[in-house]
Amino acid sequence: MKKNLLEKLSFNQQIIFFALGALMSVVSIYLTSHYFDAKYPVGFEASSVCNINSFFNCDATTLSPLGNIAGIPISIFGVLIGAFIMLFYLFKNEEMESALFYTLCANAAGCLILFAYSLIFLGTLCPFCTIYYILSFAATFMIYKYSDNKDFSAKGMGIYAVATIIVAGASYTSINQYESKKIQMADSLVTMFNNSPKLGEPSFNSPLRLASATKDFKEAPIQMTIFSDFQCPACKALHQAVDKLITKYKGKINVQYFFYPLDHNCNPKMKGPLHTLACQAAYVAYCAPRENFKNIHDRIFENQQNLSGDMLSKMGAESNSKECIADPKTKDYVVKMINEGDAFGVQSTPTSIINGVKIEGVRPLSDYYAIFDSLIRK
Repeated sequence: MKKNLLEKLSFNQQIIFFALGALMSVVSIYLTSHYFDAKYPVGFEASSVCNINSFFNCDATTLSPLGNIAGIPISIFGVLIGAFIMLFYLFKNEEMESALFYTLCANAAGCLILFAYSLIFLGTLCPFCTIYYILSFAATFMIYKYSDNKDFSAKGMGIYAVATIIVAGASYTSINQYESKKIQMADSLVTMFNNSPKLGEPSFNSPLRLASATKDFKEAPIQMTIFSDFQCPACKALHQAVDKLITKYKGKINVQYFFYPLDHNCNPKMKGPLHTLACQAAYVAYCAPRENFKNIHDRIFENQQNLSGDMLSKMGAESNSKECIADPKTKDYVVKMINEGDAFGVQSTPTSIINGVKIEGVRPLSDYYAIFDSLIRK
C-alpha cells in the first residue's frame, strides 16, 4: 500500500520539507519586492542588499527578458510553489502529492534553465535567485526520494493550474495598475524632483561627453552628469536608457561622464577587490581620442559580461593609447573624478546629477521623460 509522503518522512524531515517551502516563499517575496522597486521606484535613492558586485547582482536578472512573463515577475510563481509545499500539510492526499511532485520537478527544470541563462547570457548570478534554486533542488530531491505517489493526477494538477492562473491573473491586473499609476504619477514625480535638494554641478566639467548640445555644459536645458562603473550591470542599463534619451532630446541635452569604478586598484574608498577590471576600463576609455569616447564607452558596456584584461588591452592598442594608459597621470585623473563624487554623496553606481538633483540607480524611461519635459518647459 502506498504511503503518504509525510508518513514516510521522519519528524525532523517533515520540519525540513515544510521549512524549504516557507523559505522558498520568503525568498520569492523579497525578489518580487525587488522587482517592483527596480521597475517602479518611488524615491530617488537606490539601495539593495541583493546587488553585491558585478557577478552577484539582482538587477541584471530583474531587468533581463526572463525576469518576467508578460510583465509578471517570475518570482511570483516561486511564492506560489513554496505555498503549495506548505499547504500540502493540510491537504495530504495522493492527488495533491502527485501534483506537488510534478510541480517541483518542473520548477527545478525551470531553475536549471534560468541558472544557465544567467551564467551564459547575462554573465551574472542573482544571489537570492541562487538561494531559491538551492531550496528548490533540495525540496525536489526530498519528494523524488520519498514519495510513492508519482503517477500523474489530472485532478491534482488541475487544482494547481487553477490556483496558478488565479494568482497570475491577479498579478497581471496589479502590474497594469502599476503601469497606469506610473503614468498618472508623472506630475507628482516632477514635483518631487523640483523639491529635491539642488546640489549644484561638479567643480569641474568632465572632458568626456556622451552628448553635447552646447559647448558650455550649463547652457543646455538638460544637464546630466553620470558617475558610473563599466562593470556595474545597473550602469549598463542606464547606458541603454541614456542612448534613448540622447536621441529623444537631441540638441537639448548635455551628458558628461565621470568615472566611479568600484575597484580598489584606483578607488581609494574601496577596501578590497570588487570590479577588478573597472579601473583598467576607465583608463582605456579616458585615453581614447575624445571624439571616440562614446564609441569606446558603448563598446565596453556592450562587452561587459565578456570583459577581460586582454580585451581592454586590445582596445587600448587599437586607439594607440598604451602610453597614456600606463601613465600615472591617467590614474590620478580617474581618482580626481572619483573624489568629485564626495560632494554629492556618491556611494553606489550609477548615480546621476540632473540639473543639480541627485538620482541613484536607474529610473524607468517614462520617469526621465517626465522630468526632462518639465526642464524643457522651464
